[in-house]
Amino acid sequence: MPSSKKKKEDVPLVSMAGLIRYYEEENEKIKISPKAFIIASIVLIAVVIALSALVPPP
Repeated sequence: MPSSKKKKEDVPLVSMAGLIRYYEEENEKIKISPKAFIIASIVLIAVVIALSALVPPP
C-alpha cells in the first residue's frame, strides 16, 4: 500500500476541508437541565418586571 493512500485514510474529512475539530471533554462543561434553565429564566423575568413596577423611574 502506498504511503500517500495510507495518509489519506488517517486524516479526517473535516480537517481536509480546512475546518478544525476541537475535542473537549464533557466533564469540563456546566450541565443544566432544560427545565431548570426555563424555570430560572421565568423567575428572572418575573423579578425584573416586579422591580420595574416597584421602583419608580428617576
